[in-house]
Amino acid sequence: MEDIEAREFSKKILTIQEEERHRISRDLHDEVGQFSVSLGSALNIIEKEISRRNFDAALRLIQDAKNILTETTKKIRTLFIDLRPAELGMLGLPSVLRELFAHYTKTYPLNIKFKENIGRIHIKDEVAITLYRVIQEAFNNIVKHARAKNVKIDLLLKQGEINLSAEDDGVGFDAEAFFKEANVNKLGLRGMRERVDLLNGRFLVQSKVRNGTKIIVTFPIIEES
Repeated sequence: MEDIEAREFSKKILTIQEEERHRISRDLHDEVGQFSVSLGSALNIIEKEISRRNFDAALRLIQDAKNILTETTKKIRTLFIDLRPAELGMLGLPSVLRELFAHYTKTYPLNIKFKENIGRIHIKDEVAITLYRVIQEAFNNIVKHARAKNVKIDLLLKQGEINLSAEDDGVGFDAEAFFKEANVNKLGLRGMRERVDLLNGRFLVQSKVRNGTKIIVTFPIIEES
């Protein structure tokens, strides 16, 4: 029985990882592909304008191409942030999250309040990366769908448990209906809930239409340094 459960556990982990790789690969392909087409088209036009000695027009097009490059660089940086941050094991989850939040406040019109009391507590690696992924997914939904202005993140140690809550003031959605949908294999919130479940954590989403969204995750798994 234990062998069957272990195989099922491994299968679920591999499925989640493959879904993540597929999403990141797809996003990278889309961004780089669009950039290549746009830049190639711009360079062809610039070449024609220079051959016609229309230098002012060529300079304007070069500036446009530089803007395309700047925007694409920002988008690709966001995709790289989606990957596991190398600093997580060295700097700890709170520091890495502060860097992530700084990226979002620079890129989007968001006011983020972050409170934590982890201190020198060392969170197990698999728990830390899961919490990081949950916050990533929360912000992915916030910037794409929620139209939120304010986000509150609490990462707190309470009674021997690690508690994460992420709350926004966006448009919200029908959370109950969402989790009743037939397709349970999509990554998103369903994948995050399953990932938390696999580590014996608790996962809760509170949301209603026009009422914002709150995600709560609790883990009893903690290592002290």
